[in-house]
Amino acid sequence: MSKPNPGRMNRFAIDILDAAAAEAEKEPIQPSPAIRLALAWLSTSGVAEEWQVERFWTCITKPPGTHGMDPYCRTRDMQIYLNRWKLVAKGQGRR
Repeated sequence: MSKPNPGRMNRFAIDILDAAAAEAEKEPIQPSPAIRLALAWLSTSGVAEEWQVERFWTCITKPPGTHGMDPYCRTRDMQIYLNRWKLVAKGQGRR
């Protein structure tokens, strides 16, 4: 395995979080060390803003509220953050 560069690390982190979002779609999950590391990496590397990390964390760890649209909104929010991070990471690779 070759030495990871920031672009590869971003892709690894996003892949981990994409899998976490899929796992957390129906119910909250217990975050693994890999999820914590992925979020920390994206935050440190400037791909994710701190408020996005906090909101994603809430989405994967807390159950949706009692309103009928909450499960949809929770899933939608996770996907919005992942899509944004993919876009930002791709832009960073062009520098």
